[in-house]
Amino acid sequence: MPDRPLDGVRVLDLTQVYAGPTCTRILCDLGAEVIKVEGVARADSTRGAVLPDNNAEGDFWNRAAYFVFRNAGKKAVTLDLNNAEGVELFKRLVAHADVVVESFTPRVLRQHGLHYEALRELKPDLVMISLSGYGQTGPWADYSAYGTGLEPASGVSSFTGYRDGEPLRSGISFTDPLTGIVAAAAVLCALHYRRRSGKGQYIDLSEHEAAIPVAGYALMDYLLNGRLPQRIGNRSPWYVPQGCYRCRGDDTWLAITVRNDAEWQALCDAVGHPEWADDERFADVLSRWRHHDEIDALIESWTREHDHIEAMRLLQAAGVIAAAVLNPKQVLLDPHLRERGYFDVVEVPGAGPRPVPRQLGARFASFEPSARGPAPKLGEHNREVLQGLLGLSDEELARLQEQGVIGDEPQFAAPMPAVRALVQWPLTTFLQMGALAALEPDYKAQLGIDDKS
Repeated sequence: MPDRPLDGVRVLDLTQVYAGPTCTRILCDLGAEVIKVEGVARADSTRGAVLPDNNAEGDFWNRAAYFVFRNAGKKAVTLDLNNAEGVELFKRLVAHADVVVESFTPRVLRQHGLHYEALRELKPDLVMISLSGYGQTGPWADYSAYGTGLEPASGVSSFTGYRDGEPLRSGISFTDPLTGIVAAAAVLCALHYRRRSGKGQYIDLSEHEAAIPVAGYALMDYLLNGRLPQRIGNRSPWYVPQGCYRCRGDDTWLAITVRNDAEWQALCDAVGHPEWADDERFADVLSRWRHHDEIDALIESWTREHDHIEAMRLLQAAGVIAAAVLNPKQVLLDPHLRERGYFDVVEVPGAGPRPVPRQLGARFASFEPSARGPAPKLGEHNREVLQGLLGLSDEELARLQEQGVIGDEPQFAAPMPAVRALVQWPLTTFLQMGALAALEPDYKAQLGIDDKS
């Protein structure tokens, strides 16, 4: 395999769930050796999220899809950081690391003596990044934070929603993956700075602040003009027509943007209604804006008769900006993404081959930022890391495992039968509630990963 830009860089990953693991997955895909540090009593909570085939038997915590997506290619060790010996072992690992990534709430690592000031005594050129909701300082520093709250706090939710309606958050907590990408970029900058200066770096990353630039145009408009944006749904303050239009079939849609008179004429010709362009109501941008509702009704009378993919192709061929709204199944089966190799197929222990999306939407001429292997089992690399880097003996490893400092099985607060019932989703109930659109038992065959392939 060709060299990757972060070959030889070692990262200690103290993060969980989404934002932090996205950061370290990107670093891993770029070549870094990422060692995920968990506790047997505090494993990554996503180890129980979205189980293949909804099967909670066996060691389900090693094959959950949510965990696999964010942690493919990493190594995993377990250390109880509430135990003095666990803290000491982590400090010894720091001496062999280049980067530490953590996403605890502020004060947690300081309480354990693992804050940056202490760790750089062990590794003077250490790069460390802390991902927290509102940053390490300021009056909000200790507030609890999740993507569902950080998105509104960024200002974005104030202008997402329909006119005269309430603010709406996006369908996914976009601040989490966005923060992961921003964090990876920050680490790369710090490593570049270290290579030039020989100096380490501490990075205080606020997920709140990382999301604010998404609202950039609205902030700029208020700064320059004193205007606050209104909620306008799928429409645009500049372009018309702009919106999502229902197509033929169940819950299929096409997004269309027309920026000027030439594109409006192209759309009218492409859909077989050149007379729309001659209508005085639609003669220019301002007129079209005043009659947006009428235009939407006309466009949807056409889109409802067409498949959303075919309609996209027809309009794109005419020079009109159009994009089919793809659901997750359509993304997985999309021939364009397949041709570009966007999904890596990795072997998930106990679940077989599964498509895993890449975390970097970038193509490099000299290397592939692909998943380097499956996500690690809990504590899978305890022996490799603790013996290989720290020189612990078999006897010491056995003692640490017996004392619960390390391990390869999670310690749950509830009995195992109750835990298995909790992580197994009531899919039929979800379907009846409308939380799921469909259940397709042959999904593996459709993805080309059935047992016979």
